[in-house]
Amino acid sequence: MELSGREKLDFVGDIHANSRKLLILLEKLGYKNTEAGWVHPDNRQLVVLGDFINVGSDNHQTLEILYKMWMNKSAYIILGNHEYFLAWYFFKHGSSAFTSPKSPLFPDYETLLSEFSKNIDELCVYAEWLMCLPLYIKNVKFRAVHACWSEENIEQLSKYKNLNELFLSFNGEKPKKEKKLKRAINETVEGKKMSLYINGKIEKPVKLRVKWWQSIYNKPLTQSILTNKPVKYPDVTITPEIFPDFNPYEETERPIFFGHYWFQSLPYLLRNNACCLDFGAAKGGYLSAYRWDGEMQLDAGKIVYV
Repeated sequence: MELSGREKLDFVGDIHANSRKLLILLEKLGYKNTEAGWVHPDNRQLVVLGDFINVGSDNHQTLEILYKMWMNKSAYIILGNHEYFLAWYFFKHGSSAFTSPKSPLFPDYETLLSEFSKNIDELCVYAEWLMCLPLYIKNVKFRAVHACWSEENIEQLSKYKNLNELFLSFNGEKPKKEKKLKRAINETVEGKKMSLYINGKIEKPVKLRVKWWQSIYNKPLTQSILTNKPVKYPDVTITPEIFPDFNPYEETERPIFFGHYWFQSLPYLLRNNACCLDFGAAKGGYLSAYRWDGEMQLDAGKIVYV
């Protein structure tokens, strides 16, 4: 999605159904609760970087807040992997995706589904809304995505303005082209992943999240991946043979904002043009935002969190 003429934006990381922290953050950013929803007196707008549902336990209010903000044009919403898969199974199965015990959404979406168990029609309305949303936003001064920015992938996705157009295209694409498109979607919402066998004890390789915003070649594996699991990783140096065709997000590029990776620390700035805003809001961490005013060099002092 192209976005022009906006230089007062507040990028917000993974909310994960923590409406309490969302409301506190909105107040801290200066938004006011009106009959039309949350708006900013200085005409600032929220950019939600995906994964606003699931994990936490208040999906209903979170969706209500963001939907109203989107309707009154005080927020832009990007889809994350949690929204993408909910929308995909709704597209394939309709409302039965939310009620059938055999639905692939169980058990990962069980808390969300239980919140709407008496009002499936309302959840269907939200699912339809998700299919109207983009997987990325960009303009001449910034880029925003949930998990990973790749020019090759964005080029594939740029032909479709929202999920609904993407889903409708699958049946008409040739198998090889459809596979490439689905890979572009998966990397955009779930990140680039490296497959490695760990200690030779696992029958199939483990998929590891790659730090796509930095150079990884000729560096140890542990400096090139993200993990929150206490696993002893092999002493491997990453080479093009291990992970071919990797192009990092260069330091000369325009600022990029993203979420997804659940850093377990106080919020901080990765680099002066790379800002991850997922610091575990629904898992005892922080809901964080970056107050952007058009600058090309990001400033750690503009990160706000609760």
